[in-house]
Amino acid sequence: MNEKIINLPKFGMGAEVRSASFDEAENTIEVIWTTGAPVRRWSWRHDRYYQEILEVTPKSVRLDRLNAGAPFLNTHSDWDLSDVIGSVVPGSARIEGGKGYATVKLSRADADKAIVDKIRDGIIRNISVGYAIHKVVKTDADGDGNDEEWRVVDWEPLEISAVPVPADAGSQIRKDAPTTVPCEFVSETATGRNEARRIRMAMRQRQSVA
Repeated sequence: MNEKIINLPKFGMGAEVRSASFDEAENTIEVIWTTGAPVRRWSWRHDRYYQEILEVTPKSVRLDRLNAGAPFLNTHSDWDLSDVIGSVVPGSARIEGGKGYATVKLSRADADKAIVDKIRDGIIRNISVGYAIHKVVKTDADGDGNDEEWRVVDWEPLEISAVPVPADAGSQIRKDAPTTVPCEFVSETATGRNEARRIRMAMRQRQSVA
């Protein structure tokens, strides 16, 4: 294996609001902020597509920021305090059955009422988590037309957002001058692809029984 450190920007991954979980007294709602589903992304650094696979286990996901009360944002915008339409209830973020869950306390401010009402009523259902990647195990393409795989084995959610459309296969949260995070990058040869596939299948099986 080859190991090196590179800088990566913040990424986004789509998930869902569980609108039936709305608690009127507490003004909270439960969200699934990740399912770990593989996503096909574009690498601006390498000028090609790759499959990103998030490992969703207590060992691979750093929950400290979420459990400290991370912001719930309007479409990943973090330029102004008015972008914050809620926050994660401290200590509520958890990993269960290969999925990430959290309870979000929604804003009661008049300026946020229209958005919060749509979330509460189930009109706005889409959630996207913004996250930093700290370690990737990369399996090279095997020459049969398959993309190389980036298995993310250490990552950190930074915020959760309500979005009109969840992150698609090529989405990446970018700014004019994006903040980057050092990431340990481990390269495997194509012979390691079978092990990566075995892990991915095991993750999918755990999710299917959750």
